[in-house]
Amino acid sequence: MEALIGLFWAKYNDLRRAVDCDDPTAVQRLDQELDPLLQAIVQHQVSDLASIQAQFRFALDLLQEEADDRGCVNRNGHLLQMLVERYLAPQIGRAATARVAGNEGEVVTVFETEDGAVLDPVLFDRIPERIMVVAPGYRVFYSNEPNAERLGQPKEKLLGRHFADLVGIYHFQRDLREPIDRCLAGECLSHTYAEQRDGATVVVQCRLSPCFSDATTQVGALVIMQEMADRRRPRAAVTPD
Repeated sequence: MEALIGLFWAKYNDLRRAVDCDDPTAVQRLDQELDPLLQAIVQHQVSDLASIQAQFRFALDLLQEEADDRGCVNRNGHLLQMLVERYLAPQIGRAATARVAGNEGEVVTVFETEDGAVLDPVLFDRIPERIMVVAPGYRVFYSNEPNAERLGQPKEKLLGRHFADLVGIYHFQRDLREPIDRCLAGECLSHTYAEQRDGATVVVQCRLSPCFSDATTQVGALVIMQEMADRRRPRAAVTPD
């Protein structure tokens, strides 16, 4: 797997140089050579942990490398989704669940430890809160169904998007960029901010923890977003004597 990935990046760099040199013959040849290499890397289902990690790392690196090309972002987001479904979706039991009986029936919450959480797409789709996994480079690695519904888009359309596109550049820069950086560095933390929406103030509580595909491989920052109405009491008006 590592040899195939190394060969892909060597030809990929050759392609970039051919584009810079305006050599259409070399561009066409290298483009035709890269596609079967890409398919060989991501289509092959492997069983050893090192190869699985290499596939995920390759997909993330490619996503970051082509982050400015919308067509490539959509393609690479699909590659990530395929890897997630292949290796992680069948492993429902790898993330623990807690069931709490309430007035609205059973509620499922994410099991988190001091070190982080394990990515389990099937479990996360059952959780009512918005959930995203943000990879290095602030690209969305995973979204659950409630988050996709809240944003009005299919899950697969969110993969590869920049996190700032989904939460707004203002809140990304002011409220969430630093917490995500700290989470990607290994911290578990929470952050709350308020935003104006349709003339009302909405409070967004974010819980962030490192997210792993297995016991050792961190794929990004798990961001759980809970929205609630602003319950802060308005300041009493000051009346003159």
